[in-house]
Amino acid sequence: MATLIGVITLGIAVILQSTLVVRVNLIHGAADLVLLVLISWLLHERTQGHWQWGLVAGLLVGFISQMPIWLTDAGYLIVVLILRSLLVKIWHTPLLVLFFFTLVGSLVVMGLDYSYLALIEGNRPLWDTINLVILPSIVLNMIFVLPVYAVLGEFTRLIYPPVLEV
Repeated sequence: MATLIGVITLGIAVILQSTLVVRVNLIHGAADLVLLVLISWLLHERTQGHWQWGLVAGLLVGFISQMPIWLTDAGYLIVVLILRSLLVKIWHTPLLVLFFFTLVGSLVVMGLDYSYLALIEGNRPLWDTINLVILPSIVLNMIFVLPVYAVLGEFTRLIYPPVLEV
């Protein structure tokens, strides 16, 4: 049941990403709702199947974007790898972790996209890309991450109810 609800949630995030969220622009940057859903889902302690969520998110984004599927999968799986390895070892402050991983995840995904486009298309000015696309996208991700985290917190409470100790 949790897997089905997770896939549906990612599917809804992809639909919203491709229809509504891309219309909310700051300069040339747009928020990455699927990344925010993935990060918010993984930060809840009781969720399971983290690698599968990264793979599904990458596949779904790869289908709707012009980027290759292997690139989007690699980006989201790297985010999952970084999140799970650092989260287990270091931090337990939810809001700090949420904003940190939103920043890191945004940089990883957009950095891979920029590298691929610069390699394929050639001359892409780095500073213009950072100033006009990456930084505005990070700002939008930081704005949208709190509502996404709150909504997914309610979903995880429904899917994974707290265990009552007797």
